[in-house]
Amino acid sequence: MKTQLQKVSLILAFVMLTAFNGFTQVNGFVLTPSGTTTEFMKFVPKIQQYNGQNYVTGFLTLSAFQKQLGSYYDPGTPVQKLQLQGGNIILTRSFNLGFAPDFNPTSRNGAILFSDDINNTHINGKWGIEYEDQNSDGGLNFFKPESQITSNRINFNLFLGNNGNVGIGSGDPVAKLQVKDGDIYIEDINRGIIMKSPDGNCWRGVLNNLGQLEFVLLPDCIPNSVSSPDMDQKPGFNIIPNPASGSLQIRCTADDMTKFTTYKLFDSSGKQMKEGALNQPSTRVDIQNLSSGMYLLVFYGEGGFWTEKVLVE
Repeated sequence: MKTQLQKVSLILAFVMLTAFNGFTQVNGFVLTPSGTTTEFMKFVPKIQQYNGQNYVTGFLTLSAFQKQLGSYYDPGTPVQKLQLQGGNIILTRSFNLGFAPDFNPTSRNGAILFSDDINNTHINGKWGIEYEDQNSDGGLNFFKPESQITSNRINFNLFLGNNGNVGIGSGDPVAKLQVKDGDIYIEDINRGIIMKSPDGNCWRGVLNNLGQLEFVLLPDCIPNSVSSPDMDQKPGFNIIPNPASGSLQIRCTADDMTKFTTYKLFDSSGKQMKEGALNQPSTRVDIQNLSSGMYLLVFYGEGGFWTEKVLVE
């Protein structure tokens, strides 16, 4: 059985050596059932223990490329099931080359390459993912592969830096999101830029027909917290009933009335609908003329605010 497997291995090695015209392998190898290889490829059988049971598995490593007249390179013991040191993995749907490709690495640190087809134009694939630290402080780079192994290649399409910043066209983003030499296009007229105001509320800026940004308050981005560091306890406001129709009662403690003096009621677009003072333990608010929907009841005091959601039926 072992002799038969060795014959098959030799045939496969011969096919690999003669598959391309003019392409000569630096050092051919035969992976025998015992796991013997050259220094360019190493197979390490290992025993892994799980729940007291021993399981036999194997780790395979392919070493970094070397010059034809250079010395062999010992890749060391692999620590993953498949370990590549200085090379690429290409995932492709088909293969269509009419010539023998040259040795053509695209990334100094190694990359995973993707393509729907390998042809004369896209020998390196059409997209790649690499860890890049030659032209940046380090991060994950989504790039369009080029035949380049020098440190001069700058090809950042989408870059995720080690510091969490994202760059489009930049390998050194100075903000959480930086777009270099391009535009941000928002097609949906109901979508825009969301920003948080100093009081903790969130607003969406949408462009009108005059090219101006109009901001509306976002109910789902309202913080139920006190903005002032002096107000370290949650207020005791009680909105009765909620959902409400016709009118509602704002009930608060004496301590709350010393911290909060006024209230304002906003609709979901940020338009103020009601306003009043908080000067008694129970305050009635007339809402019989309001349309059904979600409203925001915001309480204001010196250096602080508190927001409650109110559903009008």
